[in-house]
Amino acid sequence: MRFVVDARYAGPRPSGIGECVRALGKRLPAVAPEANLHFWVRPGTARFAEGPRVSYEQIRTAPASLTTLLAPRLLGRLETDDVFHAPANILGFGLPCPAIVTVHDLMWLEHVDWCQPVPWLRPISGRYYGVGIRRALEQSARVLTVSHASADAILRLFPRAKAKLVVTRNACEPMFCAPDSLAEAETAAARATGVNGPYFLVVGQNQPSKAHHVALRAFAAVAERVEQRLVLVQRLEPGRGLHRLAQDLGVAERVSFVPGLRLDQLLPVYQAASALVQPSLAEGFGLPALEAIACGCPVIASDIPPLREVLGPAGTFAPPGNFDDLAHALLLLANDVQRRSELRARGLEQAKTFSWDETTKLTWDVYRDVAARGR
Repeated sequence: MRFVVDARYAGPRPSGIGECVRALGKRLPAVAPEANLHFWVRPGTARFAEGPRVSYEQIRTAPASLTTLLAPRLLGRLETDDVFHAPANILGFGLPCPAIVTVHDLMWLEHVDWCQPVPWLRPISGRYYGVGIRRALEQSARVLTVSHASADAILRLFPRAKAKLVVTRNACEPMFCAPDSLAEAETAAARATGVNGPYFLVVGQNQPSKAHHVALRAFAAVAERVEQRLVLVQRLEPGRGLHRLAQDLGVAERVSFVPGLRLDQLLPVYQAASALVQPSLAEGFGLPALEAIACGCPVIASDIPPLREVLGPAGTFAPPGNFDDLAHALLLLANDVQRRSELRARGLEQAKTFSWDETTKLTWDVYRDVAARGR
């Protein structure tokens, strides 16, 4: 028997799902040394799991492909006694073995326009993910999800999934920690971003659900009253749709758009920031918020259940989409050194409540249970 994990998102391009897959994969051999672990990866992916029972198979097809949905058994070798883990929301047709799916959120079912910025692609993308997510919730042997907030959202729409739903919360790597030297972190952050001096930080994919335009408008409202700049570290087309907005708002000279960074580059950028701003309209978890507080960086976030769960008493919250309230929070935090210090201390404690080791153990329990029960 093998446990086959579709790890194609764990390639060189940064992504939240990729980070989750790598974190799980590199811990599974220690948690389950007796298990035969087999990872599907894209060509060029660095090895992230090591052990005598670990194997890899290169899959050239991209993760979000028609084959992934319509004929996943054509991607790589699968046997009837395998257990398959699909960690990216969807379950394909025709698998020969029991499957576990991680459903991160239901945005594709509820707000296609927040996920797909190109209007003519929305019917196509919505159909693809709609079918795949519904199959995951209805046909998989187990459904994993990354937060209690996501579990609540799933059960509101799919109450029958309750018996097979397991919360395996995301976490962040131990490398995300407070700096030994703030001065050194500031120097490294300046190298990574090209920005000297204090800054507010936004991290995440440049897509509508992340609402980076809200952060930009909030910053523009207070720019003349704060010394900070705004740095947006964006995966996928950094600055797309926002360069013109920054110019129209008169803050283009105070705003920097940075392509996705490696984790070792991102670390000092968190550590040196005055605050992370996460204005998301929806999230499954909110990994940048957790990474930030683990680094001692205060966070101002949308008041939505997943970010409330991640940040707890360490967060400052504003209603989603409301840039006036977000601007007020930015202004207060920029001018209140004591408040920033209090939030740093709370954040470091809150971050300790999340653990990839615990999540991996819980995930292995699910793997083992599915293997024992079959379908």
